[in-house]
Amino acid sequence: MKKLFCLSLICAALMQSCSLEVDPLDRYSDVVAWRNEKNMDMYVKGFYAGLRDKSDIYTNTFSDALSDIFKYSVNNLNGSTFQNKTLLQENYITAGNGVLSEWGNYGRIKALNEFLFNVDEKAAGIDEAARAIRKAEVRFLRAYLYYRMIRNHGGIILRLENSGQDGGLDNEKDAVKARISEAESWDFVIKELQEVATALKGHTWPAADFGRITEGAAQALLSRAALYAKNYAVVIQAGKRVEELGYTLDPSYANVFKNAQSKEVILPVQFEAPDYVHYVDRYFGPSGDVPNRGGWGGPTEELVSQYQIKEGAAFVDFNWNNPAHKANPYVNREPRFYASILYHGAAWNKRTIEVNAGGKDAFATYDQNADIPGNITGYFMRKFLTESNPDVDLGSASYWVELRLAEVYLNMAEAYAQTNDFTNAYSYLNKIRTRAGVANRTVGSTLTVFMDYLSKERMVELAFEGFRYWDLRRWKKAVDVIHGKRATGVKVTLQNGTAVFDRVTIETNNRYFPDKYYLIPIPQGELANNSAALQNEKW
Repeated sequence: MKKLFCLSLICAALMQSCSLEVDPLDRYSDVVAWRNEKNMDMYVKGFYAGLRDKSDIYTNTFSDALSDIFKYSVNNLNGSTFQNKTLLQENYITAGNGVLSEWGNYGRIKALNEFLFNVDEKAAGIDEAARAIRKAEVRFLRAYLYYRMIRNHGGIILRLENSGQDGGLDNEKDAVKARISEAESWDFVIKELQEVATALKGHTWPAADFGRITEGAAQALLSRAALYAKNYAVVIQAGKRVEELGYTLDPSYANVFKNAQSKEVILPVQFEAPDYVHYVDRYFGPSGDVPNRGGWGGPTEELVSQYQIKEGAAFVDFNWNNPAHKANPYVNREPRFYASILYHGAAWNKRTIEVNAGGKDAFATYDQNADIPGNITGYFMRKFLTESNPDVDLGSASYWVELRLAEVYLNMAEAYAQTNDFTNAYSYLNKIRTRAGVANRTVGSTLTVFMDYLSKERMVELAFEGFRYWDLRRWKKAVDVIHGKRATGVKVTLQNGTAVFDRVTIETNNRYFPDKYYLIPIPQGELANNSAALQNEKW
């Protein structure tokens, strides 16, 4: 299987060391880059590194840890462990420190623009249809980077291959340029993805190119971007097209994260040992597997309590005040729980997870001044971990799921509800619940009730996939859910050999999410170099 982000392939072909992510044409011969379709194709594959470098699994910066469902045990190991500082230190995010800033995407966008500016002229001898597909891939990647910028910062400075002086390539001469509005920014991304989807319609990739951008990927990302833009008609239209393309929910939730070729996966981000790996197994595996290094973070009880439990023939909401639930909290939980969470007594790596005092994975008190990781929630993440990894220090090659059908269905459910079509809203919500093996939600008539159901469904269905924090911000619920709250976990003690479970608060300080955090500030460097750029309000 080809590494779609493998820059070494390009470098080998060009017989020199290079990077295609920024300023590619100053690294190798312009003539070589456009010599034939194979070289042009390698040029485009280099841009896929943007998907890899933005995935939580690769960066070790799980954004869910900025929300209520996941907590890091460490604060100061490296630049990846800023989550607790952001949550527990007032005004930690600033225009100067770059926390959560996506403004640096302009470096990659510049390289993408250069390709689009040059391709038709310099690759004129290459088949036009091949050029059209590569341009669509590059435009998708540019739209993806802009989507992340708008999500974080609001309105962007729109820099395109033809938006510079006199309609030429936008470059350093065009540094002074105003931001467009957030609505205009979303309109651009939506239009781009619609055109990309049209360009890719009917195109299929050979098996060796599995994982490249398809019409399905463009439509799925369109459904996500349009949801942020509150363009619900486009969310629904894009989702229906994804259905038409033949994607289906995998009968097994766990299989979605074990088989990249699952019919549910629309765009996987692949890794391959030994050249392109990540270190999720090393840093987020059970602390008993990698003492003093594993257990960087774990799910909170706020998430775990959302997985339903079976009573008789039906699944019901879990309740710590129910003595039967408290006595055996991990028995008869819904299937998504077992695919996502490692808990006391779980079978793992030819052993059993031991959260009790003295156990290999013993619960540890969170210390915001400590740099040694540990099990501070009573849980570990299971999704994305490789149970049979023989040497976690050599890295891992499990894949990241950037786009999948379940997210598209949840996007559609929300869009239908926001347009008062509760019949279809519950229909798409219940598709997810049916696959999960839990009872359907009964069709109701109020948006408030539905959105509560949807919020819980997105928490458990999309756990650790990088949605929760951004959902709370999108819904303007982050202040209510995060600010002034403290995360909880589960402490396990053994009494005469029997495990006793107690929900405990694991933080000694309240969390912090002021209203101004709904938009991340524009970096000070941009403001200093661009007199036309204005800072976000409240910053």
